[in-house]
Amino acid sequence: MFTTQEFAEGPARRGPHAPRRWLLAAAAAVLIVIVSIVAIALIRDRTTDSATSTEPGTLATATPPRELEWKLINGVRLPFGADGPAKVEGPRAHGYTHTPHGALLAAWQISTRVLTDVRYEQILSTQVRADLGQQQQLRNAVTQTRNLSPEEFDAAFRQPVAFQFATYTPTFARIYFAVPSSKGGYDFQRRAVLWDGNDWVYQVDSGLPELPNSTALKGFTTF
Repeated sequence: MFTTQEFAEGPARRGPHAPRRWLLAAAAAVLIVIVSIVAIALIRDRTTDSATSTEPGTLATATPPRELEWKLINGVRLPFGADGPAKVEGPRAHGYTHTPHGALLAAWQISTRVLTDVRYEQILSTQVRADLGQQQQLRNAVTQTRNLSPEEFDAAFRQPVAFQFATYTPTFARIYFAVPSSKGGYDFQRRAVLWDGNDWVYQVDSGLPELPNSTALKGFTTF
């Protein structure tokens, strides 16, 4: 805490102002310790805040949605819970909470309904974010879905068993869903939703990389 000169001017070379110098030096040493403690605390707080802001979806969804119930709709199981949907009007299920769990329920509900409901155009026009090319791809997928055998349909629309947020912000969420695979283990389906100011809407292009089939669900939360 002291310079070489201050150390040399110890008790053996006390002058009339020596006690004062030592008192000031001691006070400075205490001040340095206090400042160091405060700085460490601030750094620790900022590190915690940074982790929370970069992975809010992961931290906020360590548990499944509240009051979760899977209901059979159009031949597939869809999730309903305290975070939505609040209303079902015709083919449209809407009214999701502005939370990670609301985004989670909307992502699976809307993306599945648009492929399995004969009134899918109502969903496509109001709850799907897609360019013209992507809209046509969805229509083609609907046609393919209608041509599936019952066994193929059941395999294509199995109920997910777990999920993992790749991204979550109040305006955008990207999610992986783990679905039991006919090959064994789990396949992973990618979804994305946007907050349009009133509700979550499904974005066709998730921007997520494909994950390989796996027998493990490390990092996933089970429903």
